[in-house]
Amino acid sequence: MKNIKHFIWDFDGTLVDTYPNLVRYMGLALADFGITAEPTEILEKMLENIGYAVNFYTEKYQIPELTNRYDYHYGLGKDDPADAFAGVKAVLEYIQQSGRANYIYTNRGESINKMLDEIGLRQYFAEIVKKGDEAFKFKPAPDSILYLMEKYGGSCDDTVMIGDRKCDLESGYQAGCKTLHLLTPSVPQYPPCDWRIENYQQMLQMLK
Repeated sequence: MKNIKHFIWDFDGTLVDTYPNLVRYMGLALADFGITAEPTEILEKMLENIGYAVNFYTEKYQIPELTNRYDYHYGLGKDDPADAFAGVKAVLEYIQQSGRANYIYTNRGESINKMLDEIGLRQYFAEIVKKGDEAFKFKPAPDSILYLMEKYGGSCDDTVMIGDRKCDLESGYQAGCKTLHLLTPSVPQYPPCDWRIENYQQMLQMLK
């Protein structure tokens, strides 16, 4: 990994442990309609993306108002604490100080900027490609990775896509770049990858 110069990061579940809160908001939204869903099932649907989960439950239970209820609970909890994973700041700082670059490719929208400011990570990223940007395509599309590689001179050999989900890594496969999988208790997936870590202390050692 010492030869990697461009690090493209997923956000939710990779940089910041947001899944427990997101699953809770969906559970509360469903409960408003008298529906109980297992957190493990909600998480499974959310791992595709939040829109997929909302659509799944909307169609399953015929509740077109679910989107509004999820947004309501999300809005109430928008200031709930969601911390960066232990050690990730040290990794981002090391990459930046060694003359390499960090980027974010996320299905999240504008809310990411506030969250990055709150946890003190914004300054470590050269660019953030998010929902609503011209270059953005939902994962596992490779378009956003290819955009970042072209703009910043990255190659397939010196660029890595970092994520906790299969769709994150699939976007990397399709772009032809390297992939790094963060294995977490929240996301029990084992997609093929170039490197797999369980914590960021391991990644820091791989960079040196």
